[in-house]
Order: sequence, then structure tokens, then C-alpha cells
Amino acid sequence: MSKMNTAVPDQKVRIVSSTAVKPSSPTPPHRRTLNLSLLDQLFPAGLSPTILFYADPAGGGESLSHRMRASLSETLTDFYPLAGRLRGSACIDCNDEGAYWVEARADLPLADVLARPDGTLLAQLLPSSHPETSLLAAMGCLLIVQITTFTCGGVAVAACSTHKLLDASSLTFFIRSWSARSAGRLEGGRPPPPRFLGDSLVRAKEVPFMLSDYAGMESCATRRFVFHRSQISALKAEAVRAARPGESTRFTRVELVLALIVRCALAASRSVTGSSRHPTLLRQMVNLRNRMSPALRDNDVGNLAFGINILYENSESTFHELVSNIRKEMINFTKGTQASRSDSGELLSIACGSIGKAGDFFGKWKEESRFYRCSSLCGFRFYEVDFGSGKPAWVTCLSRAKNFVYMVDAKDGDGIDAWVTLDRRDMAVFERDGELLAYAAPNPSVAHHVMHPSRL
Repeated sequence: MSKMNTAVPDQKVRIVSSTAVKPSSPTPPHRRTLNLSLLDQLFPAGLSPTILFYADPAGGGESLSHRMRASLSETLTDFYPLAGRLRGSACIDCNDEGAYWVEARADLPLADVLARPDGTLLAQLLPSSHPETSLLAAMGCLLIVQITTFTCGGVAVAACSTHKLLDASSLTFFIRSWSARSAGRLEGGRPPPPRFLGDSLVRAKEVPFMLSDYAGMESCATRRFVFHRSQISALKAEAVRAARPGESTRFTRVELVLALIVRCALAASRSVTGSSRHPTLLRQMVNLRNRMSPALRDNDVGNLAFGINILYENSESTFHELVSNIRKEMINFTKGTQASRSDSGELLSIACGSIGKAGDFFGKWKEESRFYRCSSLCGFRFYEVDFGSGKPAWVTCLSRAKNFVYMVDAKDGDGIDAWVTLDRRDMAVFERDGELLAYAAPNPSVAHHVMHPSRL
């Protein structure tokens, strides 16, 4: 393990060591290449972070880190592509070079981080914020874990994995398998081994462009808003009251929160530019697994997330119009995927149709358009992840890409933590929007979960 002691003046976190973690058993030759699917190919090569905070790990942070690293090596024997390297946009060389393991120290207690969670500070808990590790993803590394120990003994576990291989369901399966090994919970039998889907459903092909090409990061601000269960219920009641006869009112909490955020973001954009002409493409990630027939299993590992496109040529759409269009597109998409019965040709047609729809939109509206994206980890039970030292005090995710909404379950399981990234000028208006603040709490503290561990 290489030793480091690096930090810049504005940073509260310094890396103290880093190393590659290889599978405890070598990957056999016949598994050395994993060809990815078209759905995998459509995602950029960057790593998506999930951060789990543990307030008072039994035995201390160093003991937990040692146990987690040893169990990760064992887990990578089953999840061997994560120890390989990405080659091109649609192939993994399963060469056992290893995942990357980073250990860091924070010069503050965990309670200070959770008192008013700040995106800039949280970013320091990610390998991408450190020069020593920021280039690993560009070099094809598929999994980087950073363990940060706070002065109080609390720990942050940042698992940064590629969306080209792991969607939220697969990430959950991997972390739960890893945590079961770390905690020694395999007495009742090993979990089912992963089955890597690769290109078995739909093969990769040349695509005209990537939607990530339209998502910049320049001059952005990121803010956190929490929607409690009561506020989401009030949003749903408003949407149901405005529904037309025969219209579906089975709105999910993610759809309701997303519709409100987009409405307020569009209002902010109109205020900043002075123009109401902002045709909008909203791309919401959905889980294909439970929408396919037959449904896929938990241990089917791959990227079965796909973005549905919702187009709004009128940027002054009401909240009801926004949420109803999201629901309608979700219903149509579900019918299409179930009708395909996992047929690769049908899935390819759906994927290419979605890409073409987005391409036509950008070609028509160009600079006049607005492009928003949403990804959600809601419902994936990350608060149950126990590496042997208790369940997490808080779980969060972070993206600082422009016009991006990232959602995760609030601690109570019924609410939503939403991280919203917008142009700085838009954000200055957005975060003061009265309609938004009627339903959302701006960045409330989660430190009481640390101060009262009996609630964990």
C-alpha cells in the first residue's frame, strides 16, 4: 500500500494511503472478456458515488477498514469484472488489475459534516476530488472505494462504481454481498453468485451521440432539499385533485418530487433569461428489471437502467401537467418493455427510438433547449447495509453535473433527499422559490442521528 499525506489548503480531508485490491482467487481464462450491452454503452465511463456514514463503528474505523478491505478481495472473486479495466465503450478486460482502495482522514468530527451537509465538503470524501486518484476512472478503473475516518471515530464509506456495469439494483446486490462477508453473515449459506448479463439481452452498436455530451458542469451550484412524507402526501393530493377523468393518478413519490423540482427550475430559468421559450427534455432513469417479462433476478448483474424522455415544448407547464406527462411516459415505456418479452430486437428498437427522439429534439431546438436529468436510489434499502459495525447513520449520493437531480431515501424511509445541481444564476432563484419551499426543507441537519445512536 502506498503511503500519502496530501491535502490542499481548502480541504478538510487528506489521503493517507491507497492500493489496488485484487480478487482473492484469479479469474479463469474463459472469463477474461465481458462484452457489454447497448444499455451499458450509452452510459459515460465516469464513476457514480454512493456514500454511507457510520457514526460509531465497533472496534473503531481502522478495524472496520481492515475487515472491509479483506472481504472486498474475497467478494471480487465473484464480482471479477469490477477488478478489470474498461476497454473502449463496451468491453471489460477482466484482468484482475484490481479495484482501488483509498484510506483518508478528515480533520473534523462526523457531526460537523451532518449538521449542514455541504456538497463541496462531501465531494472531498470522493476519490475524484484528489489528484492522486482522480484519473483512475479515465484509466478504465471500474470500482474505487474511499474510507474516510473522522476525528470522532466515525467513518464514511464512498463506493464509486461504473454505471456501465452496475445499475442501482446491481450496486445494491454487490454492496450487500460485500457487507455480508465483512460482517461474517455467511453462516446460513453464500448468497447466489452474480450472473453477468453482458450483451446477452442486446448487443452494443454504433450510436450517433451520447446524451452526456449535453450535460456540462460549468458554473454550477448544488443544493440539498428534503421532502418529508407529509409534504409528498400533500403533493400527491394536489396532483390527484387536478387529474382529468380517466387519467392515471398512481404517481410515485419520485415522480411527484421530480415534477415540482423541474417546474421550479424552469421558472428560475425563465426569470434569469427573461424568456419563456425554453423547450425542455427531461430524462428520467428507470429500472427495467421489474418492467420486463419475465422479470430479472436480483443476482442478474448489469446495467438495466434506461432513460425515458419527457418532452415539454412549453416551459410554463403546470405542476399537474409535468407529473401527468411523467406518469404517462412511464406507463407507455412499461408497456413497451413488457411487450418485448426481453426480445433483443425489440429492446434495441426501444433504445434506438429513445436516442433518436432526443437527437431530433436537440437538432430542432439547439441552444434554446433545456436538458434535465434525474437518477434515483430510492427504494434500494441502503440503510440496511451493515459491514459488521451497525447500520448507517446517513446515506447520500452526489452528482455535480448541470441540471441534474439525484434522489435517495431519507432516513425515515418514506421521505426523499434530493440533490439538485443547476446553473449558479438559476440556483439563486430556485432555492428561494416559494412553491418549492412549501414542500421542501432546504438542507436540514441529520446530525441528530449521530447524537442519538439508539435511533440507528
